[in-house]
Amino acid sequence: MNCKNCNAEVNGNFCSNCGQKTNVGIIDFKYLLSELNNSFFQVDHGFFYTIKQLAIAPGNSIKDFINGKRKNYFKPITFVLVLSTVYALIAGFFDERTMLGDFVSGWNNYENSKVGSNDKILVFQWLVKNYAYAMLLFLPVFSFGSYLSFRKHKYNYFEHLVLNSFITGQQAVIYTFFLILKSITKGSVFIETIYMLFVLGYVFWSYLQFFNNYKKLKTILLTILTYVFYLIFMSLIGLVLSLLI
Repeated sequence: MNCKNCNAEVNGNFCSNCGQKTNVGIIDFKYLLSELNNSFFQVDHGFFYTIKQLAIAPGNSIKDFINGKRKNYFKPITFVLVLSTVYALIAGFFDERTMLGDFVSGWNNYENSKVGSNDKILVFQWLVKNYAYAMLLFLPVFSFGSYLSFRKHKYNYFEHLVLNSFITGQQAVIYTFFLILKSITKGSVFIETIYMLFVLGYVFWSYLQFFNNYKKLKTILLTILTYVFYLIFMSLIGLVLSLLI
């Protein structure tokens, strides 16, 4: 039997070469619960390695993780939580709104004149103040969209959740970099346009690598379909919340 992480021959429960468990198993709901239980408050040695690999070859790195090469990587859910928190803290330091903050500002302008809208605003304000948790709440929705779009592929829903967790975490790194750059350039509109295109392009680049057995045009179209599904689902969720609140 060979180790899925380093391909060395293994006898026992752990690889004597790299230390990874012999039985890494598939990524499913049980795996994600185990991750939250074991490493929710840990920052292990794989954190900066994961950032580096996701900057160099995001789709390939995530595919390696899903296929069993997990020893050197940071856990995906913890990864997005930590980096979203860092981004929100730095945005607060520079007195800048996060993306979610910009959305709420627009929502406020629309809702302020409507009767009974205060409860809705409070919900969105909570999401703004708890940006990292908001990202975790939105991730399952986006992942469901990618799962539906690429449903003919071999990956299950929870593997799509891992894929998008790594991508979202790395996007937080990009947001943070451009946030600092924006502060240095005194809020240039040009910088904002570039970083939004950069963030969106990062998703397409990651998907093109991850789903490299598809033709590139098909992957691009299915990625666009993922965003369409996401917008539909978020609109439906917003409608339900509006009716319930």
